[in-house]
Amino acid sequence: TKGIKTDSFDNLLSNKISQSNDNLEIRLNKIKFKLDISEINLYLETTEPNIVYRNADIPVDNLKVYIDFLSIFKSSPKVKKINLNLKELDVAQLKKISFIIKPSNFKNFLTNNILNGKIFSNIEFYLNKDNQLEDFITKGTVFDLDTKITDRIILKNSNFSFFADNTDVLIKNFY
Repeated sequence: TKGIKTDSFDNLLSNKISQSNDNLEIRLNKIKFKLDISEINLYLETTEPNIVYRNADIPVDNLKVYIDFLSIFKSSPKVKKINLNLKELDVAQLKKISFIIKPSNFKNFLTNNILNGKIFSNIEFYLNKDNQLEDFITKGTVFDLDTKITDRIILKNSNFSFFADNTDVLIKNFY
C-alpha cells in the first residue's frame, strides 16, 4: 500500500457523514489515504475518531473505510467495507446503543440480564452497491461478565471470545 496522511479533509468528511445520518456525529483525526495497488482499492484510515451515535459515545480505536477506487471518479463513490476497531466498551455503554441490535430477544437479554462486563471488539460492515448495510462480521473478547441466566443461576466474572455475523453467534474459550 502507498498513502498520504493529512488533516485537510477531516472537517469536510466529518460534515458529509453527519449530514447523511441525523443520528450520527463523527469527528475525524488525521486521515490516511492509502491505495492498495494489488486490489485497486482506496481506503481511508484514522485513529481515535470521536463517534457519537444517538447520543451514545462509541469508543473507537481505529476506523478504516474501503472504497472502490474506480468509483471515486463517479458522482457517488462505492464504499465496500467499513472496519471499526473498538476500544474497551463497558456494558452500560453497550446498553445505551442496544436499540440498534437485532434480534430483539438478544437486545432484551442484554438490557435485562447483563449486569456488568467489558467488551473489546472488531466489527466489519459490508455494504451493497447503494452503500446500505448488507452484512457484518464481529469478533472480540468479553471480560468480567456478570449475567443473570435465571433467577437462580447467576454467572460472575465470566470471560470468553466470540464471533458473530447476521446469522450466527459462536462463543469459545468460556471461563
